[in-house]
Amino acid sequence: MGITVASAVPHPALCIPDLGPRKREAAIHSMIARAHQAGAVRDIASVLDAVLMREKLSAGVAAKGVAIPHARALAVLEPRWIVARSARGIDWGAPDRQPVQLVTLVLSPPEWSAATHLEAVARASAITRLVRLRTRLLDAADAEAMLALVRTAAP
Repeated sequence: MGITVASAVPHPALCIPDLGPRKREAAIHSMIARAHQAGAVRDIASVLDAVLMREKLSAGVAAKGVAIPHARALAVLEPRWIVARSARGIDWGAPDRQPVQLVTLVLSPPEWSAATHLEAVARASAITRLVRLRTRLLDAADAEAMLALVRTAAP
């Protein structure tokens, strides 16, 4: 079994076109619950704890309306990106004080090395680096359109 970052790119069930929560912790919980429903996560609470601990120690990228929380956790069964958008925005406590409208949650299983996990985070970050692509993700009609953009842009 080869470990590749490409295997983490989501499928339609893990693209959320309208993330409801307006607070960071609730948004992350909602995204992990979606990963649990898709069979990528065994235990929501332990993965949530891992992501929140990681956020507390060193916040994921949060600027220009984008956040990329991430964690490696024992309860992650499959490497996954969960991509979500919030039209209203989420209070993420970003240094630029902008509400977050795009979130890519990067989850990796323990078999992934720290370097492989960080490569997945870097690739997720690269997707939203360009204003044009962020705008296209925000304007995408549905989860399928979001997924197509992510797959096309994933380096």
